[in-house]
Amino acid sequence: MRVPAFVALIVGVIIVPTTLGVAKLDRDRDRSQLERSLVAETEAHGGALESYFTRSQSVVLLTANSPAFAEFLAAPGTRPEKLRRNGRALRDVVHHLRYLEQLYPSSIGEACFIDADGAELARVVRGRVARPQELSTSESQTPFFAPTFALRFGQTHEPLPYVSPDTKEWVVANATPIPQRDGRKRAIVHFEVTGESFRRAMGRATDAELRVVDGATGRVIIDGADPQRVGARLGNPDDRRFVGLARTAGRAGVTKVDGRLVAYRRIRRTPGNINDWLVVASAPSPTPGFVAGLGSLPLAGIALALLLIAAGGASLRAGRRELEAQATTDGLTGLGNRRKLLVDLDRRVRTVRADAPVVLTLFDLNGFKNYNDTFGHQAGDALLQRLGSALAQAVAPFAGRAYRPGGDEFCVIADARHQHAMEQAACAALSETGDGFDVSAAFGSVLIPQDTGDATEGMRKADDAMYAQKHSGRATAGRQSSDVLLRALAERHPDLGDHQDGVAELASGIARRAGIEGEELLQLAHAAALHDVGKVAIPDAIINKPAALDAEEWAFMRRHTIIGERIVAAAPALASAAKLVRSSHEAFDGTGYPDGLAGIEIPLGARIIAICDAFDAMISDRPYSTPKSPDQALAELRRCAGRQFDPELVALFEQVMAERALPPTAHSAG
Repeated sequence: MRVPAFVALIVGVIIVPTTLGVAKLDRDRDRSQLERSLVAETEAHGGALESYFTRSQSVVLLTANSPAFAEFLAAPGTRPEKLRRNGRALRDVVHHLRYLEQLYPSSIGEACFIDADGAELARVVRGRVARPQELSTSESQTPFFAPTFALRFGQTHEPLPYVSPDTKEWVVANATPIPQRDGRKRAIVHFEVTGESFRRAMGRATDAELRVVDGATGRVIIDGADPQRVGARLGNPDDRRFVGLARTAGRAGVTKVDGRLVAYRRIRRTPGNINDWLVVASAPSPTPGFVAGLGSLPLAGIALALLLIAAGGASLRAGRRELEAQATTDGLTGLGNRRKLLVDLDRRVRTVRADAPVVLTLFDLNGFKNYNDTFGHQAGDALLQRLGSALAQAVAPFAGRAYRPGGDEFCVIADARHQHAMEQAACAALSETGDGFDVSAAFGSVLIPQDTGDATEGMRKADDAMYAQKHSGRATAGRQSSDVLLRALAERHPDLGDHQDGVAELASGIARRAGIEGEELLQLAHAAALHDVGKVAIPDAIINKPAALDAEEWAFMRRHTIIGERIVAAAPALASAAKLVRSSHEAFDGTGYPDGLAGIEIPLGARIIAICDAFDAMISDRPYSTPKSPDQALAELRRCAGRQFDPELVALFEQVMAERALPPTAHSAG
């Protein structure tokens, strides 16, 4: 018995220290990884806040150097006289103040132009321009007034956060003197950035708790997980855990606070910014001691070793997944990169069904190079981040996923049933305009599997279509013209907007099934969206009449197709669509209007639009009728087939609607 016991002891002595050593190495590695993660969070989010400060200072300097401010100050007359005149210089001043809100959407508290006596010369609060009688004459009491007038031209001042008297929100002001040739400081320009916008700019971390701490007092002034509410105290003043850290913190480091591992980065005061902040990333839970981290020591050594091996395997798998995610994600926008796009596209090509096609759309930005050359690469990267985020949100309702293959190109894979609406939403998301720039998107689409069953060929075809549109300008001009006309109709008759979109979406689906493609399909989609644009010339009393129209009113109403043709034809890129708009209310038996065409005399696209228009009108809530169910509307189409509608197209419409009624699993099977 001694020999087995000795052997067991030796084995135990060997196994226990070995497994404890492995456990310690594993624990040290986890701590090191956590430290790196926390440091990375402070670097990333601290850098974002520093960029925010730098951008604010640059923007206020650019604004102050606009000639409009100096021209207003140089104009003759007293302050009340200048305000009453409301001359060009004052209007330009207001324009520049309002433009600040476009640079900082939902972030600006207010923007002001203040003279040396403390009187406001102009003020904009959330897009609203203050009237002369509303302008304050006592701004000299504000915390930014005296320090700003003490500056030299070209310097900026950012005071400590304070509550804005107009918006009641916590804000950080940005102010600078208006440059004057004679060296006198007659006025300043000033705008406020909300504390909540700093929190949003800092962003959220997935594996850490983010806070901004005042470097002088240790108070939490921004809590990444707690929005700054109007009327509440700044940040979380009851959180006093970081007071000691603020006293001893250098530029950056890692330490423990309340048992939790904490990384910090200091955003020091700079010329023009008196704020001394610490960006702090805290581990979400306390760091356990060594013994507690191992569990119960009396556990058998081999069991403990096996558990540690399993934990190491899980850690390796998590690390591998993280590396895979990094390899398939665009580092700038967070969208899938080219590798991810090709993998997803290949999978969709292999599993797609003919009755549930997908659309691959490539986008290329117009005007981005000019933007990049004008405002610099940092601003260009920020623009790509905004556009990428907007694109992902815009295509999500269409079961779409966005990618950035590289450069200024984006891509979307989406459900093809809503292709036209998706393309419009994506183009809107990839557009941004401002003083000196206009960024838009050209695109090309390919249907899978109808156009191709190969991923590489699909990319090539979509790329060819995109560059054909980009260089011809025809499709872009047509879409821009169409969007303008649709906006005019929506402003005149807001209730027609959803109807127009519904008809366009249905008509595009039926047209593809009928073999229409390319430019003809694009013109049909424009015509379907614009078929009622002539109603802008019809009085509201007729459009919204809850009862049946009399003969004179009906005759007036029938003119809207001719009016619509003239309106649409004014855009050369929509000439073909204009003809379809004119014939969109013709009947298959010749009883329609305005030309009494019959059968195949009516253009195919117009016959498709007529069916989709009638169906969408029947299922919509109108002043003169209650909506029908889709089944009732289909029955009405069948009843009128051969008289009002082309019977073959009605049958095709029923097939498409039957496929759309299938449950989602039926479309995604395979």
